[in-house]
Amino acid sequence: MYSIDIASREIGKRVIVSLRLVCPGQEDQYSGYWGVKHSVHDGGLLVEVEGGSDEQLEMLPPDLNILDKAKHNICQFNDETIIENIDYEVYLTGALDPANF
Repeated sequence: MYSIDIASREIGKRVIVSLRLVCPGQEDQYSGYWGVKHSVHDGGLLVEVEGGSDEQLEMLPPDLNILDKAKHNICQFNDETIIENIDYEVYLTGALDPANF
């Protein structure tokens, strides 16, 4: 169950997000970003992006169960950038066609 009150406690925490797009007939595509949780809303957690995306803000789904405690305090991103002080890791998978998910 998603609670704005509980989610509000996560504001200011750094998160690294891994995105996997399932593509039938070809290799899956991977991307991601990292940033700090900026605010919480009924629609989810708003992340102020620090890198990995051209967007300034990205929205995570309204589900606190997707937040895994970071296994490491430091991580090297795809572009060789070093990210430090990571609180959470998020792994999301999607598909262009729900039938392929």
